[in-house]
Amino acid sequence: MHARTLIVVALISAILAMVAMWVGHSGDHSLSWKINQISTYAATAPHGRWVTASMLLSCSTLLLLGILVARFRFLGDSYLAHLTPILVGATASGLLMLATYEETARNMSLLKKASFMAIRQQSFHDAGLMIFFYSAILLIITLGILLMFQASQLRERISGIGVSLFGIFTYPLMTTAWPASLGVQGTGPGLQQRASLFCLWVAVVLVLGLFAMRNDRETRNLSKS
Repeated sequence: MHARTLIVVALISAILAMVAMWVGHSGDHSLSWKINQISTYAATAPHGRWVTASMLLSCSTLLLLGILVARFRFLGDSYLAHLTPILVGATASGLLMLATYEETARNMSLLKKASFMAIRQQSFHDAGLMIFFYSAILLIITLGILLMFQASQLRERISGIGVSLFGIFTYPLMTTAWPASLGVQGTGPGLQQRASLFCLWVAVVLVLGLFAMRNDRETRNLSKS
């Protein structure tokens, strides 16, 4: 399969993942996207299955990204480039765990009242979240570094720096109470989680766009020779 086809399919999958996430947040419910986490929507919202579908679509995007890196060597042949598909696999595995093991207790008080099987399922869910979150950050930073040092044009180098910064900013956006520092009231972990995940989504789309540019340039060079 041609690289351009894989890139287009990956971009479509990423866009559909965002659309499915939006649909999953719609409907008549008492949840708040600023307070409740995405996993809570997947488990309890009227259209929660759309949130799960968004996770699966994101997995397909990541797997296509890994194929592009491994098969077409858009990031070169360095040891760091060969590490990238491993990080892609870890990130996708975390997402699959999140999609498979739905949230059973969204806070500690509910967890204390939960059954053994519910606690076990929640443990797998939390493990999937940690695997996904930290693997995704390492993946995006690694992609940005490789793109930055292999760039042949200034705009590609700047874009590579931007990708790495998106990965770096993802961590404080998820783990710090930045909405309160900005004076935003009535928020919780939901806003922090969505802001950090949006950074990851933008970074992946930007990487795919850079891959498309490199593929077009290589195709033109081959046609001239």
